[in-house]
Amino acid sequence: MSEHEHEFEREHEQENEHGCCEHDEHCECGHEHHHEHEHGHSHGCGCGCGGCAHDDDEEEEENKLSLTLLGVSAVLVVVGLFLKAVPIAQMIVGIVAVVLAAYPLVFKVYGDIKGRRFTEIELMLISVIAACCIGELRDAALVAILYRIGELIEDKAVENSRKSIDSVAKIQQDYAHLVMDDGTTKKVHADEVPVGAKINVLPYERFPIDGIVESGISTADASAITGESLPITLGKGVEVKSGMVNGKDSVTVVTTELFGNSTASRIVKMVEDATEKKGNVQKFITRFAKYYTPVVVVIAFALAIIGSIATKDVASWVKRALVFLVASCPCAIVISIPLGFYTGIGAAAKDGIIVKGSIFIEAFAKAKAFVFDKTGTLTTGSFEVSLITSMSDFSEEQILTLAAAAEYYSSHPIAKSIINAAPQIDEKYLSDFREVAGGGTSVIFDGKKILCGGRRLLETEGIETPDYTDGDVCVVFDEKIIGTITLRSALRKGVEDMVEHLRDQGVEHIIMLTGDNETASDEVAKAINLDEYYCNLLPEEKLSHLEEIKNEYGKVVYVGDGINDAPVLASADAGVAMGLGTQAASEAADVILTNDRLDKLAPAHKLFKRTINIVHFNIIFAIVIKMIVLILGAAGYAPVWLAVFADVGVCVICILISTLIGKAKNSFFDTIHLR
Repeated sequence: MSEHEHEFEREHEQENEHGCCEHDEHCECGHEHHHEHEHGHSHGCGCGCGGCAHDDDEEEEENKLSLTLLGVSAVLVVVGLFLKAVPIAQMIVGIVAVVLAAYPLVFKVYGDIKGRRFTEIELMLISVIAACCIGELRDAALVAILYRIGELIEDKAVENSRKSIDSVAKIQQDYAHLVMDDGTTKKVHADEVPVGAKINVLPYERFPIDGIVESGISTADASAITGESLPITLGKGVEVKSGMVNGKDSVTVVTTELFGNSTASRIVKMVEDATEKKGNVQKFITRFAKYYTPVVVVIAFALAIIGSIATKDVASWVKRALVFLVASCPCAIVISIPLGFYTGIGAAAKDGIIVKGSIFIEAFAKAKAFVFDKTGTLTTGSFEVSLITSMSDFSEEQILTLAAAAEYYSSHPIAKSIINAAPQIDEKYLSDFREVAGGGTSVIFDGKKILCGGRRLLETEGIETPDYTDGDVCVVFDEKIIGTITLRSALRKGVEDMVEHLRDQGVEHIIMLTGDNETASDEVAKAINLDEYYCNLLPEEKLSHLEEIKNEYGKVVYVGDGINDAPVLASADAGVAMGLGTQAASEAADVILTNDRLDKLAPAHKLFKRTINIVHFNIIFAIVIKMIVLILGAAGYAPVWLAVFADVGVCVICILISTLIGKAKNSFFDTIHLR
């Protein structure tokens, strides 16, 4: 109902404008407290201060009293059915039932008047008063009772939808055990710890700040950050992220970020900000609710006045206007729409997917083109041997072994890929290793020279360059080329399935933009069945290509991982960053796969499509039911209970449907197309 509307639309804008709290926003505990001022319940601050606990106890007692009186009102309505023979007693029982059920509405209307708002609560109170005026006390009580029951259900739904998002805030630990110069530790607030400081992380504590393990051996649970359940083994040199939970042993960490810029802080801020970035549907609902309620009241009064004048039957037309008012309440739309997006954002967050607002859920769900960077996004950034071509009597295995011998002491990613693919090398036969930057390597193996590298190395060594594909690695033994090795970037796990699932879910164009060469790009495009690719692109050229794709295909999702992807991520309708490692990319992106897993992309697309489908279904369902009841009510064929169903009943149904967003798998809402 309206207090929930205020909660969704104003909770970040008006938190401090209300005077319901009996203590200051900062109490003696030194913590900042945020309360829900309008919808009648508090989620608490969790700081442990006495002031907040006292307020929560008082509010709980008030809620119990309110529920008790609501129950008594419902009982009195039933009792009134058996008092038809005693009209006075029936009237007294009816009045008491109305007062007990409707008195909270009076206080809420008073608050709306002070805040210069006109909401559906006013519609309800006007309906209750109108019913009383024409002697329909039972209907008046019924309207108030069912309205408040609906409120209780909505409260529960709102609370549940918040849990997955509110739980994100718990990944932050705001204190740290700072290691002092004399070796002792001091417990300080995490934002006081500078970069490069040492902190001790005790068993089963969260890491408060990003850093590198300096000493100690333990494990860490990273599920709150990445969604992955497998523990990470910690030892010297291992990177840790704030929000991870330490295992059973203490470790010492050297911090690499400030508290406010650490992983957990960034995630919490992004999720909190997500509720403020509204999509087109939510913006429309906000505007719709602002004008809808006053218009409905005017129509209802006109219906009662014109009908009464025309027919001289005041009671009948007032009752029709009453039905019209109750049925026209926009609760189902005003509440279920933001609740739906809230649930979608929360369900994504639980799976390690941070979406920065409902506007990006809409863009993601409606996109017909997905554009990918290659290196680090579709591929892992490492290499694997894909082909060995012999140009001599040497076998493929011999060529690979000799290449691995030449590359044995190199730290280059290509060298490591060749070494990993070859049999074990006995380094006692190796001597005189030399590496040419950007060219390759050479080594003496059992008295003979081996060269391994590209065209540049061969030209430097004065060896005739054969006709071979640029990018291949040439292997030279005893001054003769014996073969070439073709490497390819290793595809990310599940990338082929991801592309297939996106196509199954309605994505029509899957495109790659990369700065890599034609050969490598073509190989990846064919391996995962891309529709188009553009290679040898500079960052600004990627941006211009993306604009062309947007002009041709409409809404576009771009997926990237590096600093050079930041401009393209920002330009896309929905930019997706792989992981939280590159700050520029994660800040420019609209959706972040915190676990750095591309196989989460298709499920995210499916979740966001389901969210939009359910939001649109709720709008259509609510409008259709309300229009039917409004027409029947104006014509005099709809009783008050049907009007209450069109309001509270439809609202509850829409709320329950919204809760399916994060639960339903392969549901009806995954198959319909209402966008």
